[in-house]
Amino acid sequence: MIEGVKVFEGISIREWRGAIPASIHGLTGDSRTIQSGDLFVALRGESFDGHDFLDQAAENGACAAVVERFNDAASIPQILVENTLAALPHLAANFYDHPARELKIYGITGSNGKTTSSYLLESILQANGHKTAVIGTIEYRYAGKRMDAPNTTPLPHDMQRLLRDIVDSGVRHVIMEVSSHGLALHRVDEIRIGVALFTNLSQDHLDFHKNMDDYRETKKRLFTDYLTGDGVSVLNLDDLTGRRYAQELQGRSIMTFAIDRDADMRARDMELLLNGSRFTLETHRGDRVPLQTPLIGRHNASNILAAAAAAWAGGVSLDVIRRGIENVQAVPGRLESIPNGVSAQIVVDYCHTPDALEKCLHTLNAIPHERILTIFGCGGDRDRAKRPLMGEIALRFSDKVFVTSDNPRTEDPQRIIDDILAGMTHDANRYVVIPDRREAIRAGVQELQPGDLLLIAGKGHETYQILGRIKTPFDDRLITLEYLQQAGKEAQA
Repeated sequence: MIEGVKVFEGISIREWRGAIPASIHGLTGDSRTIQSGDLFVALRGESFDGHDFLDQAAENGACAAVVERFNDAASIPQILVENTLAALPHLAANFYDHPARELKIYGITGSNGKTTSSYLLESILQANGHKTAVIGTIEYRYAGKRMDAPNTTPLPHDMQRLLRDIVDSGVRHVIMEVSSHGLALHRVDEIRIGVALFTNLSQDHLDFHKNMDDYRETKKRLFTDYLTGDGVSVLNLDDLTGRRYAQELQGRSIMTFAIDRDADMRARDMELLLNGSRFTLETHRGDRVPLQTPLIGRHNASNILAAAAAAWAGGVSLDVIRRGIENVQAVPGRLESIPNGVSAQIVVDYCHTPDALEKCLHTLNAIPHERILTIFGCGGDRDRAKRPLMGEIALRFSDKVFVTSDNPRTEDPQRIIDDILAGMTHDANRYVVIPDRREAIRAGVQELQPGDLLLIAGKGHETYQILGRIKTPFDDRLITLEYLQQAGKEAQA
């Protein structure tokens, strides 16, 4: 509970109707979750408009509502602001007493590699003796707590509540994946980033952004709008957008990393092995540290460089960085291996963009194999333009492709598949269409022969499938193990 006046400090209010609540017990944008004394913030979404639920908010005990337009019929005090979504993080920061001010926050943005980089950076900071929190795609975790992540970057009021609990748990170092949605929708307002890391940029989210220019400029806001005065931008010079940011951010504190270009931190003498990677981490000062990791592929070498450069920018020594990196054995749903008894290799990976799928398949092609079998689909209600691109990539790098569903959401699964097939016109004999993802996994397992490599792509760590608006339990890893057992191909104890 907090004084009502304190919650509205610094908020640009256009007009009041009714009395300022003497106290506010909680903050929510969902009228269904309101408890007595809560402040309701009426948000406009794609499917619902909170302004339509002021009566319900009043019935459930809301003390007042923050709105963009008054509802004369609602029996509840109303506070008019220009944009409720923009006001929400300021209200929430006031309510939770600005927890971000007590934290050192590492923000990671980019199309791919955010999650793997966050796991690596977490391990490095822990090796340096810090208590850490991670807010990201797979989960939110800190102080022994683990919570499912409904959003990569939480909604503004959820974010501030989470940060307050992190502070109260004694944690002071936070690693946060910052999505372009999070930046565009004010989810990181009232947060200042000490180290901002850019991994890469490739086509994604064009259902939300107008075009790639808008997508790129939105991500750049992490470095221009949210960095502390003494904060450091950590940029990937192997990526065209990373080089562009480095030019545009001249005059600010920047640290760069790269495999192929001169940078503040580089990978030298790289060996990409079947069971991991070896290379020497070299800084522009001439410091050199040998590294060995079970993470395979060039893209993971880039993720390691990203985490190492971010940690170095945060003041961590190279020896501790090496120890932290070598402590990471795997990342859930990122080239995660599924044991089997066929002398084959099965991996589950979250790759759901053209760039990520190509990098994943390129990595797998470097592993000795008989055939590469790929199971993949594309998400519904998302960027349609990437579907044929992913179809073309899957077929180009695979011996056989099983085209299936990912998370169809409210879109017709067959329409999604048709979009994918538009990019697979070069060889219709090397793919099959099995819309039911469970059946596609079963077919892939049945097809598997000694020496084959099976990639199950797109969902990675996810433990659900979204059909319509309903989440149904679905874990590629568990389903694969189930069908391996049914086929007599499971790993022997």
